[in-house]
Amino acid sequence: MRICIAAVALSLLSLSVFAQTSEPKAGKGQLKGACSAEVQKFCADAPKGKGQVRACLEGHQADLSDACKAAMAARAKN
Repeated sequence: MRICIAAVALSLLSLSVFAQTSEPKAGKGQLKGACSAEVQKFCADAPKGKGQVRACLEGHQADLSDACKAAMAARAKN
């Protein structure tokens, strides 16, 4: 019984350490969530695909929220 409890505790500890050390990468989902208001406001007519919405957002860089700017910067690093 003690071995079983120790094994469960050890597996939970290893999952916790893994979760803390893995860095999340900025994906399209994060960018979409952070910039959804800006896309609706500035780029609603931009064709989807081939980076055209992103190019539109870059054209409105001065008008973007801080969260959207950060998401775009993080996405550019990946």
